[in-house]
Parts: sequence; structure tokens; C-alpha cells
Amino acid sequence: MKYLIRTIVACLFIALQPLAAQSEAVGYTTYYFTDSGGNSVTTTSLNLAKKLLERTALLLDLELDNVYVPPVSAVTGATRPNRQSSEPFEKSRTQAILGIEQGLDATSSMAVNLYHSQEIDYVSNSVIGTYTKEMFQRNTTLSVRGQLILDQVGKILDNGDIEQNDKRSFWSVVRVSQLLSTTATLDVSYDGLYHNGYLSDPYRTVQVFDQNNAYVSVEEKHPSSRLRHAFAGRVTKMLPEVGASVMSNYRFYFDNWSVGSQTFEAQFSKYIQDEIIARFNYRFYAQTAADFFEERYRGANFLNESYRTADYKLQKFNSNNFGFSVTYFFKKVARRNQNLRFLENATVEGRYFRYFNSLNFSANIYQLNINFGI
Repeated sequence: MKYLIRTIVACLFIALQPLAAQSEAVGYTTYYFTDSGGNSVTTTSLNLAKKLLERTALLLDLELDNVYVPPVSAVTGATRPNRQSSEPFEKSRTQAILGIEQGLDATSSMAVNLYHSQEIDYVSNSVIGTYTKEMFQRNTTLSVRGQLILDQVGKILDNGDIEQNDKRSFWSVVRVSQLLSTTATLDVSYDGLYHNGYLSDPYRTVQVFDQNNAYVSVEEKHPSSRLRHAFAGRVTKMLPEVGASVMSNYRFYFDNWSVGSQTFEAQFSKYIQDEIIARFNYRFYAQTAADFFEERYRGANFLNESYRTADYKLQKFNSNNFGFSVTYFFKKVARRNQNLRFLENATVEGRYFRYFNSLNFSANIYQLNINFGI
């Protein structure tokens, strides 16, 4: 589950980057996630973009997550400590992002963000630098981002102590957005991500069998470095005549663990009324297996230095994800009632996703997002 949280955090980073130095905004968001395995995450966040000077803005994001993982007797895809495994596992995560965005001229800007996240068994610190440049009469936008991430991966031991391991990551992103017409845009990007240090999940164990088919459980062991590459392209087309838009996205990924993947995603959005938007999503994903993945680990060599994993995401599989969401804008209600003016920039969104893959796993995922823009 904590990996899901870090995915959400990464999305928040991306969401903060495009804020123009001339803009000011305050937002309060409550987010709720649950799936059919009984895992749930409740997130509360406050974000601020405040203009300090003509081309200088302050970016601030504060967030609190509460995570619930059911007892191991329940059907759950989340990893958790073995300690008190017959009881639900709950923990909180706090996050703070502080950044400065500086406009260099009318068409370019730079931003620097500092990030800190802490939970009982994981601490992450990073610094992010971003450069954005508009070109060719602002029809083309170039964005370059670099990020250094320093993590402490912890494990809660049976006696309650925490064992720490270090992990370092370097992430670079180059993205070009091109206006194709007044209603269509093309985005292409490259992501390069290098990890070094402790790259296993401290709570996952691997069963290693002997010649008599007896087994012992040992911690998984991943290589201490990983280099990941991804190329992506996205086309977005507005359909103003019907109050809708369509988006298609393709991503190709490969790394030095021999994992390769392809992702295709499509989305259709439609105004049902002036204050209601409905969205339909489909995502297909297929990948190859890591070179050290085995269906069954057999032999004493896997008890020592040989790599071994219990991560299902490192085996060959494909998945499908169908989604539907409805977003309601409170603008019209707020403008009609003076007592509700504070809701003018507020939205509420409900989402449902149906996920299933070739590993005989499926899940119903429900989300509720409430945002109070000020």
C-alpha cells in the first residue's frame, strides 16, 4: 500500500509543476481510496500558490495520509509487518512540499521544490528542479525536470524496533508539448530513473524449496541498482461542438532487469450539464518478466547471494482497467446563493475502477475526491 501512496505523491509533484508564477490559488482536498481487498487510504491536503513578486511564486503543499491494511487472514495485495499480523495495520504519513517558481522572462521559468515525507517505517527527502520554456509563438513548450531522492526504507521488527536501509534515486524527465491546432495537442516525453541501494520490500518473503519439496521462507533479495527508461506520447483532442474531449496515450518502458512493458490508455470526457463532467477510461498494460524471476525458487543457492523476489509486478503479465468518474462543480450553486460563495471553486468527484489481470487477480476500486479551491 505504501507504494500506492508514493505513486499518488509523484502525481502531486507533477500537478504542482505547471503553476504559473503569476497565478495565486489555495486548495483543500480530501481523497478516499478503497479496494475489494479491504485496503484503504484517506488523504487530506492543503496546497498554496502565492505570488510574491511580479514573476516569483511560492508553492506549498501539506498532506496527511491514513492507511489501513486488513489482517493477513484477509485477501489483500498490500505488504505489511509480520508483527501482530492477526490485527489490522494502520499508520499515518505526513508530507510537505515547499517550492519557489521564478519567471525568467515572458516565455520561460524555473522552479525548485523541496520535499519531505515521513511514516513510521519510511522516510523520503528530495529536491526537484524544473525548467520550462515556451517557443515558436508559444505553440511549443519544453519542460526539463531533475530530481534527487534520498530514502530510508524501514522494517518494523517483531520486537517493535525499526531496521533502516538506504536508497538513492536520480530521476530526469524531458517533455515537449506541441499545439497541433486550436483543439488538439501532442505531448511526448522521456523518463530516466536510476535507483541505487536497498530495492527490495522488507516485508516480502520468498519460499525456497529443496529436493524433498520442503521449503524455508527468506526475505526477498533484489539487485542493488536499477536503471529505468520510458518513452511516452499523448494526443488530446477537444470536441467543442459536443462539449467533449478525447485522449489517447502510449508508453514504452524497459530497464536493466529485463522488464519491458507497453501501456495504452484512452479517455473520453463529456459535459453532461454545465456543472457535471463524466469521464470514461480504459487502460491496457503488458510486461515481460525480470531476468531473476522464477515461478518457484529451488536450491540452496537461493538461500544465499542469488536474487529472488516475491513481487508479482516482476513477472510476465497483462492487465485491464476500466474506469468511470463523475465530477460536479459547485459554481452555479455558489453564485445563486450568497451563503455558499465559499464553494465557488469547489468540486466533488466519484470514481469507480474495475481492474483485472492475467494472474487471476481482480479488484473493484472506489475513490471519492473533494476539493475546496479558494
